[in-house]
Amino acid sequence: MHHLSHRAWPRAGLFGAGALTALCLAPAPGRAADIVIGATASETGAFAVDANYHLKGEELAVDDANAHGGWLGRKVALKHYDDKSDPGTAVRLYTRLVTEDRVDLLIGPYSSGITQAVVPLINKYKMATIDPGASLPDIFAAGNKWNFQGLPPSSTYLDALLPLAKDHGAKTVAILALKSAYSLACASARTAQAKQLGFNIVYQTTYTLPQPDFSSIALAVKNADPDVVIACSYFPDSVGIAQGLHQDQFAPKFLAATIGPAEAEFPKTLGPVADGIMSNTSWWPTLKTPDNAGFVARYKAKYNGETPDYHAASGYAAVQTLGAAVAATGSTDQEKIRDWLTKNEVPTVQGTFKVDANGLSTGFHQYMLQIQNGALKLIEPPADAQAKPIIPYTGS
Repeated sequence: MHHLSHRAWPRAGLFGAGALTALCLAPAPGRAADIVIGATASETGAFAVDANYHLKGEELAVDDANAHGGWLGRKVALKHYDDKSDPGTAVRLYTRLVTEDRVDLLIGPYSSGITQAVVPLINKYKMATIDPGASLPDIFAAGNKWNFQGLPPSSTYLDALLPLAKDHGAKTVAILALKSAYSLACASARTAQAKQLGFNIVYQTTYTLPQPDFSSIALAVKNADPDVVIACSYFPDSVGIAQGLHQDQFAPKFLAATIGPAEAEFPKTLGPVADGIMSNTSWWPTLKTPDNAGFVARYKAKYNGETPDYHAASGYAAVQTLGAAVAATGSTDQEKIRDWLTKNEVPTVQGTFKVDANGLSTGFHQYMLQIQNGALKLIEPPADAQAKPIIPYTGS
């Protein structure tokens, strides 16, 4: 593996988001055409809260690229559509991006399920694509030649929770999962881990969005009385599960959910009920990754003081990684970019991009966070932690 030298991008101030996401106009005389990145984002629908962070990270990275002179002396533009959190819509829109809009590069959509639907199309059209929203390992297996995972695999989500719980005497666990590609893979990994660690799985179920009956799930969990409750979930169901347990006045010793609690909206929505809930993240504002402090500052400046989450960082890192490949190959040739991405590492705000021969991420890592007094705090691993875990969860 070869490391690409990294140089922090200065703060962008010349290009607003509207200019970058608008339809690309013909270049001015003497100016080369823009390098256009195509993508969809779940701007509406079940995944909107998480996916809009994703999109903002991509937009900021394009701003920063242009503030640094663009790529190959050309301005970079992001052309995106709303896939409405729907796989079929995403397939139609990626087809449009490739065949009608004829974009130069692609970034994958949000969520493993939607990415999984788009992957055959990307392989068909042979577009080297970073997938910052796809944690499902199955996507990056034999037969995949053009997709590259842009965050840690789903099998690593909450992988530090059960060892921590066991150290504090926990013996029983309930595992809940949304019926989605990512969530089921997460639940499968945590189920196997629970068995390996000697936990007794006292309750397990799956559900669907947008309106599952969390009251019945919460009652079943309460009756099973587990020490640990794990939800492989997105934002809306993470909220719904916590609310359901609270309404039934049940507080397990450990309550953890994926994705949702990593958003600032989560404690704002739940109030004190959120305190003590744990989750995982592939990025954090305090990590010493390249230009991370600058990324956070520029993101806050662009988005009215909002703090980025790991979805924003993975979207940003996807553009960084594509830019590194374009710079290294001196082109937007898809085969050259694919070959380069397969063989090289890229330092990003999210950590080191590195993949195996099938595009599966081997470079990005998971961390664990907890909501403490309404604030999100990194608690694992100890070397990077801002605070020690607060145990038990009280649900109040």
